[in-house]
Order: sequence, then structure tokens, then C-alpha cells
Amino acid sequence: MKKTVQVLAVIFTFSFNLNGQEYYPFPTENVFWNVYLEFSLSESPADTVLLRYTLRGDTAINQVTYKKLCIESGDTINPIVKPIGGLREEEKQIFFVGQDYIGYNHDEELLLYDFSKGIGDTIFHDNYDTFYSVVENIDTVDISGENRKRFKIKTCNNSYFEDEEYWIEGIGSIKNSLLGHITMIPTCCYQYWEHVCFRVIGGIEYLNPSFDECFPSCFFSSVEPLINGSEIRVYPNPSSERLIIENNSTEKELSVKIYDLNGRIISNNLLFEQKNEVELPLEKGFVVVKITNLKGQLLANKKIIIR
Repeated sequence: MKKTVQVLAVIFTFSFNLNGQEYYPFPTENVFWNVYLEFSLSESPADTVLLRYTLRGDTAINQVTYKKLCIESGDTINPIVKPIGGLREEEKQIFFVGQDYIGYNHDEELLLYDFSKGIGDTIFHDNYDTFYSVVENIDTVDISGENRKRFKIKTCNNSYFEDEEYWIEGIGSIKNSLLGHITMIPTCCYQYWEHVCFRVIGGIEYLNPSFDECFPSCFFSSVEPLINGSEIRVYPNPSSERLIIENNSTEKELSVKIYDLNGRIISNNLLFEQKNEVELPLEKGFVVVKITNLKGQLLANKKIIIR
């Protein structure tokens, strides 16, 4: 479940001289950023609550070589991969070209991060002074046993948006996540995006302390069920083809929605019996089953593994 207290600090912080700190470069492959849509007031909100960014090989954009930035959807074993742009690094600067969170296309290259700057420096992300950030402080954090610089950043967007941000070498933003601070509608006001985790093949390197895992069920409901979990049974778990939903509560009609890894509804059923069967998708991985009464009040929220 999502913790009620938002914590941005990493456990270990060091105060020694940072000038001789070894630089940790930005990743080039086999990495993943998970980004959560907390809420949206946009007239055209995103159709998912979770974006999964990854790097997949090289690509040429405007005759420049980049690492191909992609969005994954579907299961994690055989995901659907959609290229949306590219990242490249030069002298501790990370450049980006492509689509941002809300699908806005940045045809010109933007300076996404600049880890060469010092305290008090300003980072201009484009050639028009539209997006800029100011480095307020630099310290270090322990990431998988390695000390990396962490930059406290104040981001400014068209003078309408100012926010406190944190960047870590080799990861990027640990608040608004990978592209948050250059998005035309930033992570406030209309849409609020939040970094969940940065993971590599083999494990998680940074997990937002507000969450307990990269795919927490709180993506699909941030409130507690109204009734005791034993009154509605959802089994078997793991499962393969279908679920049994057993209703022992006083509610006579149940609404059952099944969500995939990206928060999209893949099944929507009304159940009226005490014992019901619901078919599952064939893809391996996991889904979240959200059960409400007809008033929309949450009765159960279960993560089901599909094998």
C-alpha cells in the first residue's frame, strides 16, 4: 500500500567534499523507470495510471545516435514495446528528443539533465529559456552500495510552475521521474506524475519510499476496503484461466473490474451469485482485481498472479 507520509530522502547521506566524487554515468540498456499517474484534472487524461519506460538499443534521430527510449505495456515477460524517442549523454549532460508523458512531441533536442553543474547554477533545458532549473544543493546517496551525487533542483516552467525536485546520477529524477520537469503540463495542477522505481535486470536500484514495490496494488485504489477481506474471497492465487469470487458479504450485487499492469480495465463484470467464475487474460504476469458495490464503494482489492 502507498504510505501516507511522502518521503524523498534516501537513507544514507554524506557530507564530505563532493568535488572528487566519481561520476556515475546515465544507463544505456536493460533499465526501467516506472511512473505513476496520481491524479488528473485534464479534459483528456491519460488512459493509464502507470507508464513503464525502458531503453532498447540504438536509434538515429535527425542524424544523431541515441539510446532508444520506449514505453512498455502488457505483461513484463513479453511486453508490447513502443519507441517514443531517444536519450544520449555527452560530458555529464543527458539529452532527450521525442514524446513526453502527455504525448507532446519535442522535435528539437532538450537538455534533460546536467550533472556537470554546481550549487547555484541554472540549467536551461531548451534554446528559448522556456524550461529551466536551478541547482539548490548537492549531496550524496547510497545506491546499491555506490555513492552517487544527488542534486536538489528547483524547476521553473514558463514562470507558471515551480517545484522542488531531486535528481540522482545514473537514474534521473526521483520525484517527477524521467521526463517530468520538461513536460508541457508538468507534474502538478492538471496531472500529477510521481516516480515509483528505477530498476535494472536483476533488481530494483531505487524505490520511492512512498511505495513498497514497483507494481503496488495502490495504483488501482488508494483507499482501504469497506468490509473484512474474508467476506469476499478471490481464489485461486496464482491462477491460470479463471477466478472464483465468493461473496459472503451482505452486498447482493458486485462490480468486478480487472486491471492490467498499466492500470487499463481488461474485464468488467457484474456478479449476482454467491459464488462466481470470472475468466482471466491469457498473458502471464499479474492483474489487479477491484471489487466494489454498485455505489462504487471498494469492497476488495486483490493482486492475482497469472501463470
